[in-house]
Amino acid sequence: MTLGRQAKIGTGIATGITVLLLACRPVSAQEMYGSPEIEEFSFDAGEFEKSPWALDGYLQGYLAGARLDRDAALYRIGFLGHEEDVYRLQSGVEVQTGLTFQSGSFTAYALGTLRESYDGEQWDGGSLLYEGNLSWQGSSNAYFTAGKTLLRWGKGYAWNPTNFVGRNKNPSDPDLSLEGYWVGLADIVKSFSGSLKTVALTAVLLPVSDDINPDFGKKHHANVAGKLYLLLHDTDIDLMALLAGSRTPRYGLTVSRNITANFEVHGEAALATDSQKRVVGADGIATSDEHDALSFLAGLRYLAPTNTTWIIEYYHNGEGQTEREAGDFFHFVYAAEDSQLIAARPDLSGYPPPHFMRNYLYVKASQKEPFGWLYVTPALFTILNLDGGSFSLIPEVGYTGVENLELRSRLNILFGGNGTEYGDKMNDWKIELRARYFF
Repeated sequence: MTLGRQAKIGTGIATGITVLLLACRPVSAQEMYGSPEIEEFSFDAGEFEKSPWALDGYLQGYLAGARLDRDAALYRIGFLGHEEDVYRLQSGVEVQTGLTFQSGSFTAYALGTLRESYDGEQWDGGSLLYEGNLSWQGSSNAYFTAGKTLLRWGKGYAWNPTNFVGRNKNPSDPDLSLEGYWVGLADIVKSFSGSLKTVALTAVLLPVSDDINPDFGKKHHANVAGKLYLLLHDTDIDLMALLAGSRTPRYGLTVSRNITANFEVHGEAALATDSQKRVVGADGIATSDEHDALSFLAGLRYLAPTNTTWIIEYYHNGEGQTEREAGDFFHFVYAAEDSQLIAARPDLSGYPPPHFMRNYLYVKASQKEPFGWLYVTPALFTILNLDGGSFSLIPEVGYTGVENLELRSRLNILFGGNGTEYGDKMNDWKIELRARYFF
């Protein structure tokens, strides 16, 4: 959202408040007691109509400190040619705003952010439109949307291998806002009274060019995807597909069901045909491996009688690298001269991606208001790389005792030896403090 538009919204809000205050003038004694006649009262529903505009969002400030691991492979790549201080301080402020306008069957929605951040070396600012779209409800069971839209396909909490037309979550912070893609989509929903209670069909058109969704894949394609949702015997089932285009064809299945009110199980499976896997070998040369990749996830969510919430997920990344392939890459980084790393920079750009290996386990336990501590929710979770044995351990504490204010602190500690995913990340540990005020 531009500053000019924010100013217009602020002016409108201020004008509305002024009108409201003028309308609430003092009532005279004559008006209150002067007329003994019975007064007829009328109710005008129009005076209480909901405004078509809705504005919400938050203002956030954060502070983070990290200890860099100078012996790690990713440290050497990231700071090639110069040495950083052992400790690094980061900070920033962010305003995220969502604006909705609804009139009849039409809804316009925009979600954007303005941020200014310090990365340990310099300040940098910018803005980003996460979503901006127009929706039309054509009938009681038909919906159409065009514009920048975030689609979240899949049932997993930390990972979603079936999210063919969306961006990947950060398992360390799955609730972070994500940027959508420019799409056109249609949703058709039908309800029934039998064992099959609901059927919903979603069709998606996602174009890719030099200026539209350029990071989705190969340019100059109009990608077509679809999802069929079924509510069958209280079980949620999704069947989805992405046809050939900017990416190779993909097919997916998700299932979730509440076994009891406090116990839910879910799973996902995705097949990516002719998947392209980029591998940097022990010689520093990047090669591409093409194969059909099957990825899947199985998980549960359980609320214990002690008010402890457990989330457990196992994720197999069929497009990920084997332990040997990852070991070859780390060996190259450790053994190479600086000149070799500089020459390999084009192949090392963005490599390796997060969670680039095969098998992972996610476990999280959160406890609401332990020991009677009101508004306090501590949590502890871990992401374990089952191939190499390295892992991250993240304790965090959230506090919501002040209206519209959320405070959170967390510590991310990484464990693993040389040649392992978490042992070769840039940080040994990182501590974060965040304050978020909602409006």
